[in-house]
Amino acid sequence: MLSPKALVGGISALLLILLLGASMGYSFVKQTIDQRFEQLFSSKSSQFLAPLPALHLKERFLKEQLQTLLEYSGFQEKKGGEDLLLNEFTWVVSSEETKLSLLRAESVYPNGALPRITATLKFDIEGAELKIKEIFLEDSRESVETFELPPKRISSFYAGRLRTQTPVALSDIPVNMRHAVMAIEDVNFLEHGGISFRSTLRALYKDLRARRFVEGGSTITQQLMKNLFFSREKAVSRKIKEALYAFITESTHSKESILEAYLNEVYLGQWSTHEIHGVSEAARFYFNRSIFDLSLSQSATLAAIIQAPNTHDPRRQPANTLKRRNLVLKKMVGANFILPGEYEMAIAESLGVTPGEKNLQDTGYFMDLVLSQLPEDLKQKLDTEALTIYTTLNPYLQLQASQTLKDHLAQMKKAYASIAKKAEKGIQLQSAFISVDVPTGRVLALQGGSSYQKTQFNRILQGKRQPGSLFKPYVFLAAFDKSDFSPPFTALTELDGSPFEWTYEGKQSWKPKNYDKDSPEKVTAKEALENSINIPTARLAQTVGLDPIIDLIKRSGIKSDIAKIPSVCLGSTEVTPFELAESYATLANLGKGHNLSGIIKVVDESGQILLEPNPPEEERLPAASSYLTIQLLKGVLTQGTGKAAALRGLKIVNMAGKTGTTNDYKDAWFVGFTPKLLTLIWVGYDEEEKVGLTGSAAALPMWIDFMKQATPFYDDEDFKIPDGILEFRVNPK
Repeated sequence: MLSPKALVGGISALLLILLLGASMGYSFVKQTIDQRFEQLFSSKSSQFLAPLPALHLKERFLKEQLQTLLEYSGFQEKKGGEDLLLNEFTWVVSSEETKLSLLRAESVYPNGALPRITATLKFDIEGAELKIKEIFLEDSRESVETFELPPKRISSFYAGRLRTQTPVALSDIPVNMRHAVMAIEDVNFLEHGGISFRSTLRALYKDLRARRFVEGGSTITQQLMKNLFFSREKAVSRKIKEALYAFITESTHSKESILEAYLNEVYLGQWSTHEIHGVSEAARFYFNRSIFDLSLSQSATLAAIIQAPNTHDPRRQPANTLKRRNLVLKKMVGANFILPGEYEMAIAESLGVTPGEKNLQDTGYFMDLVLSQLPEDLKQKLDTEALTIYTTLNPYLQLQASQTLKDHLAQMKKAYASIAKKAEKGIQLQSAFISVDVPTGRVLALQGGSSYQKTQFNRILQGKRQPGSLFKPYVFLAAFDKSDFSPPFTALTELDGSPFEWTYEGKQSWKPKNYDKDSPEKVTAKEALENSINIPTARLAQTVGLDPIIDLIKRSGIKSDIAKIPSVCLGSTEVTPFELAESYATLANLGKGHNLSGIIKVVDESGQILLEPNPPEEERLPAASSYLTIQLLKGVLTQGTGKAAALRGLKIVNMAGKTGTTNDYKDAWFVGFTPKLLTLIWVGYDEEEKVGLTGSAAALPMWIDFMKQATPFYDDEDFKIPDGILEFRVNPK
């Protein structure tokens, strides 16, 4: 039996051990919390912006196009005679004139800051189009030739990854926003020590009665601990840890820092593959507004979403959200955060959220390109130096590309039983889409698949496919460039379309076949390319030789290896759509090529330029031969495989293009371009499956619908005649 002295000693030792353990545990938890808080307050968010092209005098729009363009750049329409708020616009239509007034908020831009300004645009009406005849700045009382639209933020990088989160200081978060969150989530936040025993007991009582977790009872501090350190699993052990962390946090950190961390970290919904964190990010996502410009009603809406972002999603569940927003406002009155009059005005407002598609759901594919082109040293600075990356993306064209692609894939699934049957087996038809500014090589839109949320495989950058007939123009380009043809090769040169066998490397042979068995045996060069006839193209390639054809293909922008085999003239090698887009952009620019780019410039917090890619313009292809080839490709749209473009109402006066279909109808292509805008589309399966459709049937309709919406970004200017080309009118007989 232990003596009293030994017993006291044992108990003392045990208490000491427990005390040391508790002290060490406290120190560990405190250090963990302190490190996380330090990371939260020291990490910076880098922004990826997409500048929209300026509005210019004499530019033409359909009213719906201009309206959509403004909405995509962050403006909201105001109907009625009230004064405009920041980033709002209103139409004024009378029998005398049509005009548009808008108030642009101050913002940054690649060439400097854009000041806050009110502008009025006046229009001439020309048929269904509005032509800008005057741009008047109300503040300075002057007319200008251009008006810059604010850039649209398309992504952000925070805490080591692409994440839609932009932390702001508590002092920059409106008081109404803070009070709205406190009113609905933790009205006694300023009074408790991290744990509300009254709320916890009430929640525990309700949970026990229901025999499941029905009420949280968590304070703002507890919620923050859950978001930072624990899973969302509902378990008693987690609640105990959460309470312990909350108590230690409140003993070592101010209420202000806790509230700031919470408002910047709270989860508020999903954007494609990214989670929305923080009230600042949510303000942009749901309202296209800065956190500084939120109204009382909008602040209450964001606070309403916190409890259950899916149930209270204001776009998908507006009735649920409205009900809870009004509850938030009611609780704000009850807490004396707002006056009864303010409450009455706020509940009378609609939710006022922007449509979801205005948030560019599928920028992930384009961001793949941007991150691949960002140097490693700058990638390492993304969450430590708050960089601003100005990208080449045109938000309007990106939305059109994404929507056009999805709409047409859905239509083909309905129209073709074979596609629908494969879809039932989980084999989904895919498509990829890229648009390029021809003179600069800037990528304006990029859609690497049907949905980045469902599949991150980027078919534009990573998917190697056979280009099929898209390689044919380089055969004709090489023929135009061949100086020893006698007589010289022209569009009217007659080609032999009869079947033949091409022997190469001594023993190998290749027999090209036409898709149409009734193809003529004699055909002009113009007709052969317009109608994409294989045999005469292959015969021409044999006459010209593979070396000059492959050389031109490589010089145009194709980086992949190209096997020196005859079938390459009909596109049997594999390349990426990105390479093809660069290649055709070189051709469209009359032989002057650029490496395609997704970045305009990168600047730091002080505005210093860290990177400004300016790919040099290279003389890649002969200008005269390129021009002559383009003339043949213009015929594709007037009387060849792409003639549906004119039949469906597209103005093709300065457009050229080429359809592409690979062996066994596995890949369908179309690339079409003007001197300013080039768009390439691929349709096919990731698996070894046949689409069963030509480029004319599967890809061309997408291009037509896209180009109808893209009219503000190209004009009627035709391809310029280069030196060395003379035009004559001749009698064809």
